[in-house]
Amino acid sequence: MGNSTKHVGLRPYRLMDESASAIREKTFAEHWQKQQDDGELLSVLLSTDNHPVSYSERDAQVAATIIQWLGTPVGQNFLNAVKEISDEKLKNN
Repeated sequence: MGNSTKHVGLRPYRLMDESASAIREKTFAEHWQKQQDDGELLSVLLSTDNHPVSYSERDAQVAATIIQWLGTPVGQNFLNAVKEISDEKLKNN
């Protein structure tokens, strides 16, 4: 399937910086690659029945780009906003 695929996003140059933002992005990117090396997470995420499916290099690149983005300040704001909204919904449930 995709275990030999390198799951690298569209902006790998951003991972070379030593800023706090780049360190977080790099951590997200490295952890995503480790998840792919250890199993078939992307393959299962792309399936419709939780059975691993084949995926393209482009699929891997798009997924890696989104995961890396989650480590950016904008991505972190997105995650924090979703957490706040879901926490509020859970509290009112």
